[in-house]
Amino acid sequence: MKPGIESAVASITFVVTSDMTAQLDGREIHPVYGTFWAGYHSEVAARRAIEPYFDEGENAVGSALSVNHKAMAAVGTSIEVVARVTNVSGNRIVCSVQILTCETQSLLAEGTQEQVVLPDAKLQKLVATAHTS
Repeated sequence: MKPGIESAVASITFVVTSDMTAQLDGREIHPVYGTFWAGYHSEVAARRAIEPYFDEGENAVGSALSVNHKAMAAVGTSIEVVARVTNVSGNRIVCSVQILTCETQSLLAEGTQEQVVLPDAKLQKLVATAHTS
């Protein structure tokens, strides 16, 4: 990993669409931003924070995700997801994540995301031997 990763930050912004609502088994449960999507967007923001710091031949794999959904956001709400590296221990990187409304900076969700950095060759070997059944 390259120096500086300890203070890495990245954010993404988007507008909540109808396909991002709380849905299970193909049916909408609630017409608001779903926790599944909060998890997905947390993963994206965290990856964007750390990826520029990989050395040639390095990659990472997610190892933990925690999202605490605190408030609802309707379809059409502009959202910002901010990921900040808070801990680097060996090859493990933890990002804190906050999900906020763009307009009022209201906190919608917060949590952590962890990734493990590995040499590309080792990661490819792990992928090749992944469980198939």
